[in-house]
Amino acid sequence: MRDEADIENGASYHRSVAGFVEAALEIRKAITPDEIARAVTIDEALLGSNDRADYITSVAEKGGLSVAALRGEVQAFCCLDHGYFFGKAFISLLIVSRDARRLGLGAGLLLHNASAHPEVWTSTNQSNSAMRKLLDKAGWRYCGELSGLDEGDPERFYRTA
Repeated sequence: MRDEADIENGASYHRSVAGFVEAALEIRKAITPDEIARAVTIDEALLGSNDRADYITSVAEKGGLSVAALRGEVQAFCCLDHGYFFGKAFISLLIVSRDARRLGLGAGLLLHNASAHPEVWTSTNQSNSAMRKLLDKAGWRYCGELSGLDEGDPERFYRTA
């Protein structure tokens, strides 16, 4: 069992990928310029623009950017804003590169960030079924939704149980 020091300082975990390949998964705070740049690159590839680059960098500068590396290469990231949501910690972005989905990186990032705070919140659009399934599987509690942010696609809010 991992302890809180492992989670806070980053730790390597091993899991079977695709049922037969053993790979090292490392979850840690992003502190180097290369890790921050890689997070921005992953986001840009999925978003189609670098509109959130300054935001991701600012979260990293405040210590709220964590990354998941698979075989030493950053493949996912999570932005956790402290006090962003009514004074509560809030995961504003959790992004996994297309090539590394369904390998446990998102779940690892959720655990890493949720374990560091007594209560963490996040939200996702109703249409984002992959994120909703991840939150349900991780045991996060659905708290309600807000309509009007994205027309026809309500924002669903969750918190750690």
